[in-house]
Amino acid sequence: MKTKVFLSLIILGMILCSSFPQNGPIEGAWRLVKVEDRINEPPFVRQDTGSQVKFWTDGSFAFAGFFQMDTVVYDNYGWGTYTISEGNHYKEHIVENKLFQEGKGTTLNMLIEVRNDTLIQRWPVDENWNLPEKYFTEKYVRLK
Repeated sequence: MKTKVFLSLIILGMILCSSFPQNGPIEGAWRLVKVEDRINEPPFVRQDTGSQVKFWTDGSFAFAGFFQMDTVVYDNYGWGTYTISEGNHYKEHIVENKLFQEGKGTTLNMLIEVRNDTLIQRWPVDENWNLPEKYFTEKYVRLK
C-alpha cells in the first residue's frame, strides 16, 4: 500500500511539474542523490540509499520518498511554501514533514544553488545568510 501511495505521488508530481511552465531555475522535479550531515556527531555523508523526489512549483514544494539505514526503511514526505530572494536566499516554510515533526510550522533559511542540472541546499544560515561551521547539505539532480 505504501509503495502505491509513493508511486502515485511521484507520478502526480511529475505530471504537474511537466504541465506548467517553469518560471524559475528550481521549478520542476528533482531527485535527491546525496546528503551531508556536518551537524550531528559523528558527521556523515551518504549517497541516497533509497529514493526521494522533491518538486517545486509556483511558491510551493513537496517531497516524497524513502531511505534505508542498515536494515531500517524510513518513509519520508512533506510539503510547504518557499520564497527566494537575492539570488540564493531561500526560505522554506514547513507545513508537513514526516521525519522532522518538530519542524512543522517553522521556516528554515537556506542557501540554494543551481548548477546546470544540479541543485544544492545548505542550512541553517545565520541572520546574515552565512553558513556556520556545522550544517546540512542536500544535493539533487533534475528529473527529465
